[in-house]
Amino acid sequence: MMNISRLSYLFLVLFFFASAGIVRAGDAVPFEGVVKKVIADKNKVGIKDPETKKRFTIIVNDKTQPDGLKTLTNLKKKDKVEGKYTVTDAGLYIALELVKK
Repeated sequence: MMNISRLSYLFLVLFFFASAGIVRAGDAVPFEGVVKKVIADKNKVGIKDPETKKRFTIIVNDKTQPDGLKTLTNLKKKDKVEGKYTVTDAGLYIALELVKK
């Protein structure tokens, strides 16, 4: 029978929990929140999650579903939104999907 030291067991457990919560670049991350700011000339939308109070800015492009850049013209401050974003290697949040609730 294999004898695992306590230290090895601790590293194994820590590795499991650390790897379970990591979002990697390219993963689709669901979100919902309230629009804080629309910066149409830079294709950006500032969003705040009302529960966690987390603020983040997503970049909308022509590949954003369902309407691409047209999505920006329909958004204003205090609109409730939901969707999915991906994080680039540079740390930018790119909207894959963005819809008004």
